[in-house]
Amino acid sequence: MDALRSIDRRTRDDADTLEVGPEEFFASTFGELLDRHGELAVAALERLGPRPLALDVAGDVRSVRLSSGRVVVEPGVADGAVVVDLTPELFSALAQQQQSLCAMFVGGLLRTGARYYDDLIAWDAAWLALLEGWPVVGDDLELLDRDGAPLDLGRRFSPDDDPEEIGHFLREAGFVHLAGWLDPGAMDAIAADVERALPGYSPGDGRSWWATTADGTERCVRLQRFQECSPTTVEILTGELWEQLRRTLAGPDELVARPLTGNAIEALVKPLAVAKGISDVPWHRDCNLGRHAYGCCSTTVGISVTDGGEGRGQLRVVPGSHRVLMPSSVAGTSRAWLEALPLPTRKGDLTVHLSCTLHEAQPPTLDERIVMYTGFGLPDRAGKAARGTDSDAIASIRENVQYTTSQAPSPLAARPS
Repeated sequence: MDALRSIDRRTRDDADTLEVGPEEFFASTFGELLDRHGELAVAALERLGPRPLALDVAGDVRSVRLSSGRVVVEPGVADGAVVVDLTPELFSALAQQQQSLCAMFVGGLLRTGARYYDDLIAWDAAWLALLEGWPVVGDDLELLDRDGAPLDLGRRFSPDDDPEEIGHFLREAGFVHLAGWLDPGAMDAIAADVERALPGYSPGDGRSWWATTADGTERCVRLQRFQECSPTTVEILTGELWEQLRRTLAGPDELVARPLTGNAIEALVKPLAVAKGISDVPWHRDCNLGRHAYGCCSTTVGISVTDGGEGRGQLRVVPGSHRVLMPSSVAGTSRAWLEALPLPTRKGDLTVHLSCTLHEAQPPTLDERIVMYTGFGLPDRAGKAARGTDSDAIASIRENVQYTTSQAPSPLAARPS
């Protein structure tokens, strides 16, 4: 029986970051990266076909593009290039995977228009393949069980199943669906806690997200620090079954639970007919904004407070997308080379996905849904100053995304009354 592979993919530490300028980066580091991972970057650019990328760092302009099967860098703006204006600080962050182009775009730090968003996402994939050796193209990807047979992606695991089977599934597919771990009656109590807690949240309070439905109603869709509002939730997070879950997911790694302070767990309410705001987050990885090499993989645990499925909204994942860096802009489209999988749940079910796994929340069309999210993360490395997945800059971008962007309107919001 093969030992479980590690989910610790960290190759960088905050303590080792430097100020990196374009001249030194392209004069030495870039060539070394091409020697190591150039084939992966070429394969990504050939598959995705983005416009050339011109990086304007305080007037120092270089274009990166694909030419005759090679990634080349040349001075000036290449024909048809997407021009990205960067401060020296932002270039240094990009060169060291502290922030992605996606993060800078979502955070309003780029003047590049929205029509170039898919190009930026494609370049993020190629850039990460170059920096970290994460392949974008994986036509030969196989998801196998411990006996070498194709993985049953629809399998659900109970608390009595072999922990190594669960750990293998998570590492092989990038997600796992757990059933029978929590009492449905406790979910009813938590749903009542949500209703009691909602009046205590308000727009702009710094601990909630809001969205507007088609009739103009402002709805609270994300209740942060929810452990402060729900004794039943605290009982779950401090109980023996939760500790069993942590050990099971960790396998050969060490995973730590979020402390019951700050935003330890969020309760999400999924209304019908969202017209503006972020309730049902579209395709993304939790490391989309950057810092994959500093914090991945953490695990995100979803607790289904109510049933989820067709018509009620549900989580969808792309199995294997933690191993093949297919961009979020491709997921769920006819151009995708990895297939999406819906995860319908009953109340009390758990879904777990790795921070590198593509996932989305589908909007409900028949009834509202309530789900909670928390998770386990890798511990800081001994003697290093690592701060986990988010830096302060990314944490700010992530928290403010509710003000800077909006999901596509729900199908119900676009339906005539």
